[in-house]
Amino acid sequence: MQWPTLIVDNFFTDPHVVVNLSKTLKYTKSGDNTWPGTRSPYVHQANKDFFLWSTRKIMALLYPMHITTDYDEPSVTWEAAQFFQRVPYNTYGEKGWIHGDRMFEFTSIIYLTDDPESGTCLYEGKNFNTEVEHDQERQNFYRDLKDLERMEKHREKANSKFTKKAELFGNFNRLVLFDGHNWHGSRNVGSSKEDRLTLITFFKDIKCKNIRYPIPSMRRI
Repeated sequence: MQWPTLIVDNFFTDPHVVVNLSKTLKYTKSGDNTWPGTRSPYVHQANKDFFLWSTRKIMALLYPMHITTDYDEPSVTWEAAQFFQRVPYNTYGEKGWIHGDRMFEFTSIIYLTDDPESGTCLYEGKNFNTEVEHDQERQNFYRDLKDLERMEKHREKANSKFTKKAELFGNFNRLVLFDGHNWHGSRNVGSSKEDRLTLITFFKDIKCKNIRYPIPSMRRI
């Protein structure tokens, strides 16, 4: 894995402006029932200025600010998919399904609900070749939200292939960033009486002209 795990508190100067933006958008369920709750349209379609500003702000954690904000000839370029996600209170149980974001280089999650008991856990497979199987039971549950007790037993069986290695608590306005190859899952989904609101950004195709490694990787090396 190339990308480090980062935690940044108080990421937005005024997070309530971001929360208010999220309230102006329409949310829909997963078309293939592979994730919980509802998501907004892609932010680059809903508010391009916020998308450009926020993705550059995230990338500036990894590369010098001046090379991520040069609009005329940037030294770092990337593609990103960003959306808000809402997960209803007390609907999906306390734990999420362990999965990876392996189509992307790294994932950023910014927590926008005041619920420190939520968050994300990182895992490692108990075996070298551990993989997450396509799970029809999970898709059926996300579609109809029926028989939570049965689903939790099924989820525990699927998650038993992994060992927890870190807990990243979901404090309000906290950003967590991790490599897309990291196995991860939600921590205490819906422990607040509010919907769990997050801003999720997936990054890929990162290209650099003048610097090979992101800053934390260079320091680590």
